[in-house]
Amino acid sequence: MQQIILQTDNSEKVIPLLRDIIQGETLRLNHSLHLSEKRLMQFESKYKITSEKFMTEWAAEDLPGTDMEYIEWAGEFELAMRLQERISALESIEDVSQ
Repeated sequence: MQQIILQTDNSEKVIPLLRDIIQGETLRLNHSLHLSEKRLMQFESKYKITSEKFMTEWAAEDLPGTDMEYIEWAGEFELAMRLQERISALESIEDVSQ
C-alpha cells in the first residue's frame, strides 16, 4: 500500500477538514451512482437485458429504439463505472494520522 504524506502547520484543523472532504465527496458520488443505477434499471427493464450484457453483446442497430437511446444507455453505464471507481478509491483511504 502506498502512503501519501501531507505536511501542514495546522494539523488539528486540516485533518478533520480532509476527513470531512473525503466523506462529503463519497456521499456525493454515492448519490450520483444511485441516480445512474436508477436510469440503468429503466433501460434494463425496457429491453429486458442487463447493462453488462448490453455493453458486451449489443450494437446500436440491435435496439428497437433509436441510436440516441443506445448512446444514452452506453454513456450512463460508463458513468456508473467511473463513479464506482472513484468511490472505491476514496473508500480505500486509511487515516493513519493517529
